[in-house]
Amino acid sequence: MKGNRLVISAFSLSLSLVFYACDNKSQKTVPQSEFSEKSDTIKNEYAKGFRMISTNNGMKVDILDPTSQAIIHSYLIGKGDGINVYSNDITNVVALSVTHVGMMRKLELADKITGVSNLKFLCRPLNEQQVMSVGDLETSNPELIMSAHPDIIFYSGFNLESPTLKKLDQAGLRTFLIYDWKETHPLGRAEWLKVFGVLFKKEKEANDLFYDIRTRYQKIKNKLANTDKKPTVLAGTYWGEFFNAPKGESYQAQLLRDANVNYVYGNTEGSGSLSLSLESVVTDNLETDFWINAAAATMGELHKQSQKFEIMAAVRSRNIYTYLESGNCYWENAPIEPDVVLEDLGKIFYPEKFKDKEFTYYAKIKK
Repeated sequence: MKGNRLVISAFSLSLSLVFYACDNKSQKTVPQSEFSEKSDTIKNEYAKGFRMISTNNGMKVDILDPTSQAIIHSYLIGKGDGINVYSNDITNVVALSVTHVGMMRKLELADKITGVSNLKFLCRPLNEQQVMSVGDLETSNPELIMSAHPDIIFYSGFNLESPTLKKLDQAGLRTFLIYDWKETHPLGRAEWLKVFGVLFKKEKEANDLFYDIRTRYQKIKNKLANTDKKPTVLAGTYWGEFFNAPKGESYQAQLLRDANVNYVYGNTEGSGSLSLSLESVVTDNLETDFWINAAAATMGELHKQSQKFEIMAAVRSRNIYTYLESGNCYWENAPIEPDVVLEDLGKIFYPEKFKDKEFTYYAKIKK
């Protein structure tokens, strides 16, 4: 039971961050005079939240608002002076999101991590003698983050005006904004591996990893493309008074398009979340074939949320799938394993195409 409570806590915390982040509009720009030398832009394939530019002094990384393409921050990885200049000799890292931990593990950099927001929310343990829990950016004491002696602090920027962030900057600590969660294409999130590659002198490894992820993702997408009939799908969770479902331009909606299904709310505008009434969701989904991302591991837990779900076809047939049981691993790894997530979805909707594959993140809800 204790393990389940930790997973549910991580799940609810992650949801609250996602829904809060979708409404946060704050941003700021930085002057570009510091990086004025002749440069060559390296084109991304999918990511819209960063731009890398090769310069005479190293690699300039612009963090962008994916929608407006406004520059939020600029960093130089290479030679120079200033708070926004980083050498490649980074040994101590505070990673304030589990997705940052996942990217570092993927590049075999976990030994550099000295601080995370909460050790209990990780997919796999880190050495507690070496790594400390420092809290999230909104609630942490800045001195606690400083005690991890970070050369760099990765943060997600849900609140760019965070008082803690300002204190860290004033103290001369180097912070680095990771905007992977702003990407609306699954491969765009995975492409952020390239930023970590530049920071830690692992460009080739990062590029090779992304190439493999992209190739496998496209292969699975093509495998799912030709079907006689597309199932209808509801995605989302009933949390509090509202049912939260991804909007039609979100990364989750893109995953469902690539899984070749008809997502019920796939035509809605925006990349955040819809906050729907329970009654409207039940009415809209009386005959929907599948429900994914339910915030319950068992039918009993689902019935406690509402007995009204029972009139939905997906609930009656128990075609309900959740990643709740693997929640910590899902939140840490799914952004850099969209191919694995897409394969899970393919196995849910078209099991005949994946007879020899086991689920990695998703599981059918238990009785």
